[in-house]
Amino acid sequence: MSRILIALHGHLVKRSVLNAVFEYCMKMKFKVNVLLVDDEDAPSPVLADFVARLKQAGLNGCLYRQAGCLGQAVLKHASRHKDIRLILVDSMKNWGRVPLRALSQPIGLFSGVVAS
Repeated sequence: MSRILIALHGHLVKRSVLNAVFEYCMKMKFKVNVLLVDDEDAPSPVLADFVARLKQAGLNGCLYRQAGCLGQAVLKHASRHKDIRLILVDSMKNWGRVPLRALSQPIGLFSGVVAS
């Protein structure tokens, strides 16, 4: 089963984006990992609800936490999970100096999932 990674630098994410990702993953039977790169104590209620919905639907729904640079965190996570096929990031401005070609496997990368 393939996997989607949602990588966020902070807690702001559009509920509508999470709903669309949920529907897509249900249809495609993708597992979902959420990588939260921050120093705060708990994920937002919107994000916590999303992960709970994923688990209830049998789509894995794992939340990972890491401090530091978003690009480095994504690279490290993707190297451990070789079945990731799509990465959604909140914004490339939080990516850091990690070259995109460092993601060696064929992966789609989309940015712009932050709340406005």
